[in-house]
Amino acid sequence: MFEEGGQRAGSDTGWAHISNHDKAATVIDTILRLDADETYTKTALSEAAGVPLKTLYLDGTLEELVTVGLLEKHEAEGKETLFSVDDGSAAFEAAKAFDTAAATSEEADS
Repeated sequence: MFEEGGQRAGSDTGWAHISNHDKAATVIDTILRLDADETYTKTALSEAAGVPLKTLYLDGTLEELVTVGLLEKHEAEGKETLFSVDDGSAAFEAAKAFDTAAATSEEADS
């Protein structure tokens, strides 16, 4: 039923998407605070999240966040790929709701 590391074989749940990318939670936290009207390079996202660019590149974190609907990818021939926050997606709304619920829960526990 479970593979090494507690992952279910063939799991395609939302949590599995996040857990399969070491720094995804850190990047999502950053995405929730970015300006949705702006575009960002991979380097800018890396710096904003405090995650090495190499990490984001090698494990495919940004591509995965595009796939799940937290980022939009903007490609133009001969230009650097840009990303923007997909603040109209169900995934963004769920992440925002979780962020709010977790913060509220933490305040209640204090």
